Amino acid sequence: MDRRITILLSVVALVASVLLFPKPAAAQDQTYYTYVSKFAVPRTAWSACDKQENTDNSMYRGLVADGTIVDWGTLETRVHEPDGYTHADFMTATSRANLLKALEKLWTTATNPCYAAATKHQDLFLATIAHGGKTVSNATGYLRAAFYQAKPAESDAVRDVLLKKLKPMLDSEVGDGTLLAYNLDTEDIHTSAQGAFNIAMLFPDGAAMDKFYSDLDSSSKSDPTILGGFDALTIAKEHHDELSRVTSFQHK
Repeated sequence: MDRRITILLSVVALVASVLLFPKPAAAQDQTYYTYVSKFAVPRTAWSACDKQENTDNSMYRGLVADGTIVDWGTLETRVHEPDGYTHADFMTATSRANLLKALEKLWTTATNPCYAAATKHQDLFLATIAHGGKTVSNATGYLRAAFYQAKPAESDAVRDVLLKKLKPMLDSEVGDGTLLAYNLDTEDIHTSAQGAFNIAMLFPDGAAMDKFYSDLDSSSKSDPTILGGFDALTIAKEHHDELSRVTSFQHK
């Protein structure tokens, strides 16, 4: 056979193999991990927390600048609960190693007056199954977090609905500025029952939140499986929402 024909056939075979047998989607996805710290701080110490933010925020910005983390934010609860938390902060990285590197740097301020005054404290180390965000600095807004518990043996199905049904809409809302960022999470370090999922959405303002839920309502009418299928896979009594004011936020 002519050598040129042999080479041509080899190239055609290679192209066909790429088209017919693409890499698995999981191999192409970016991995993320998120760390969340929540505090219950007496009102008399809230001003101390405001001052502490200035110190921590400069460290967060440095961690974004050197590529250790991809985003961070500080929160003040706007819908309080009798035994709930008043303040929180979070950060997201592309590996456990980077997230822990950032945590150890921030740990140097762990005995400050704000944290020392806290009557209750909780940390979450999350495996972020999907993340999206716009490049912003010194942003503010509102964070709505929704917590769900999958029914027994339905964790994989809940994950599929989140990734296949909800994620495309969230990406679109980031694209048009309705969302500054979002996370879809499970626990990497389990401090609650397995099968827990978090949906965290960061809005620039209340008007953007209204737009999002209007868009979600329209989308769910055209595709009832977006919400209906999800509700059927989770335990209704375990559902819980949080609403916080985002006092500082940065995304690379």
